Amino acid sequence: MLQYLRLTALGGTDAFLLEALYINSLWELLELPISRANEELICRVIRDACKSTLSTYHTTIEEDEKLLLEGSLSPRMEIAVGIRRGEKKVLQQIDDIFRGREMELDLLEYYQERSLKSVGVFGEQGEIIFWETRFS
Repeated sequence: MLQYLRLTALGGTDAFLLEALYINSLWELLELPISRANEELICRVIRDACKSTLSTYHTTIEEDEKLLLEGSLSPRMEIAVGIRRGEKKVLQQIDDIFRGREMELDLLEYYQERSLKSVGVFGEQGEIIFWETRFS
């Protein structure tokens, strides 16, 4: 799913990945973060979708749990409230995962850094390796 989201969020300077040169390796490239802007957009879209969906429910998780604990629901209603509570918990968990991801954006290695490391321009610590020092 993240590969598809990264693809749909490609834009600006990241759009070069859609050129014919990269098309055969596009899905492989999209397995890892492309850019901070791309990852940030994905997090925002997913979190907004979760919040929007959660806002359509007329009760909170806590209210559903209270209804279930009271034991006054019919068997069918109890199942329905249980399913609704489960849906909300999943949406909340997804929102939490992507909130955590947003907090890690500065720690991720993006396409440009990976590419520069692969050709020996960046070191493992992100330092620039100048040609003079590499070949002396």
